Amino acid sequence: MNWLEALALAVVQGLTEFLPVSSDGHLVLAGALFGDLPEGFLQFELLLHLGTLLAVLAFYRRDLLDIGGAFLQRGADPAARAWRKVGLLVLVALVPTFILVKAFDSFLEGLHAVPASAVVGLAINGTMLLIASRFAPSGTLAIAETPWWKAALVGLAQAAAPVPGISRSGTTIVAALFCGLRREEAVRFSFLLSIPTVAGAATLKLLEGGGPETAFPPALAAAGIALAAVTGFLAILLVLRWTREGRLWQFGVYCWAVAAIAAALLAAR
Repeated sequence: MNWLEALALAVVQGLTEFLPVSSDGHLVLAGALFGDLPEGFLQFELLLHLGTLLAVLAFYRRDLLDIGGAFLQRGADPAARAWRKVGLLVLVALVPTFILVKAFDSFLEGLHAVPASAVVGLAINGTMLLIASRFAPSGTLAIAETPWWKAALVGLAQAAAPVPGISRSGTTIVAALFCGLRREEAVRFSFLLSIPTVAGAATLKLLEGGGPETAFPPALAAAGIALAAVTGFLAILLVLRWTREGRLWQFGVYCWAVAAIAAALLAAR
């Protein structure tokens, strides 16, 4: 992998990790349409998850400090109770995600070998975003005010994310919106939930032997991680702004456009 390929991958990874357009769907279609990916592509992508984790950690650093401080603090301070509940709601949402992904692991893995699944997934993802942009209620709930069962529903929605073309951030934001969270709070819950989800998934890949077998020059690895972090941070800003403005439909149109173009190219081949 040369510098141009590595830096381009860092930008794509940083953006699609957080934009509700499915990084997996794009990866599956890229491999199907353009042939073999550069040597070390998947290993380098795994390395770049460190950059995207740094982005979300930096963006929500105050929230994370408040959550951590709330668990360390004793007493019945209302603010501490609220932040403790936010942390616990994230854990509650992880449970259905973990159970369903483990139960259907082989099936989900098989879908990555079928390019048509990414086309269908992107079309479904786009439709979901269009529906949410038009019909999602104007929520009133903060994260700490959310019932436990609604957090579990968001985690249930996240379990669909391993399907190529289905976005993790898209499913969780849409689910949170329909559960009555305010737009900004829906985005916040989605990205706080992404921290243990992405970190856990990357750790599992490393433990299963999916780590970086290819040795990357330190300068290349550092540049890729830094670029993924910067683009990831900007992607979070964009998702937050467009969700506030009710513009999720634009991501939906993009997903439909990519699905249509990919379907035509696959059919032509």
